[in-house]
Amino acid sequence: MMTIAGTPQPMNTKKVMTLRFLFIALSTILLWSCSSTPKIRYADGLSGHLEYDVILMGGQSNMVGQGKLTDLEPMSFSNVTFFDFGLNPSLTPPKGNFGPEVGLSMELSKNYPNKRFLLIKYAIGGASLLDWSPNYDQQKAKITGHPEFGNMYKRLIMLTDSLTKGPQVKIRALLWMQGERDARIPEAGVDYYNNFELLINSIRKDLKSSDLPVIFGKVNPPPDRYPALDTVVGAQMRISQELPNTYLIDTDDLEKWEDDLHYSSNGQIDLGVKFGEMLTEHIK
Repeated sequence: MMTIAGTPQPMNTKKVMTLRFLFIALSTILLWSCSSTPKIRYADGLSGHLEYDVILMGGQSNMVGQGKLTDLEPMSFSNVTFFDFGLNPSLTPPKGNFGPEVGLSMELSKNYPNKRFLLIKYAIGGASLLDWSPNYDQQKAKITGHPEFGNMYKRLIMLTDSLTKGPQVKIRALLWMQGERDARIPEAGVDYYNNFELLINSIRKDLKSSDLPVIFGKVNPPPDRYPALDTVVGAQMRISQELPNTYLIDTDDLEKWEDDLHYSSNGQIDLGVKFGEMLTEHIK
């Protein structure tokens, strides 16, 4: 049995958490979607008799999202099922907040009302590519300050496997919003290109999709607080130019909160729409 992080271990707390996590995910597939809120409603559960286009969503805080549900009008997406997982995997949606899934769902429902979509989001604020590495090393993860996150890459693969075993699915894309943490730590930023390339190649191999589109947002935190920003952005641009089926989304026009780091409610909607517009081209 695969552990959440590190090398195989006896039945300890980490392994128990992994088993419990998989049990929760599997046992709820046919019951309900994890992210219905009073303001935003998604389709309930999954059916083994239907076909779904699967979209994976990963990254850190701007993928988690700090948009405020109180800023939104009520919306309903009857053809979109949405599962949202974080550091402590549960079926409880983030209280009061939303991320790019709302704008994305708006685009998908508008352009493909007769298709069914499954969104699987796994993101943790402050996560670097060292936390996301397919070759996870807890000692290296300490460089960016959050070794407690564990092996996020393996957890995403387990999530995807557990939620797609029953239904008929086609994995359409990985949407990625991440890099601010690496831009803050020069020691991590210098390896961003190699680490991101490894992640993309690994997820394509593990999901048996050699041409899986990877769509990612440009990071743009305040340069004075993020000394490796130019290095990370340069790596993102190189990835989009050198790796096939990778696409960089410009985020410089997105509205932010006062911290000049996290996207506001409007910014999150617009980020999701940008993801949706690019994704639509590939679904066509």
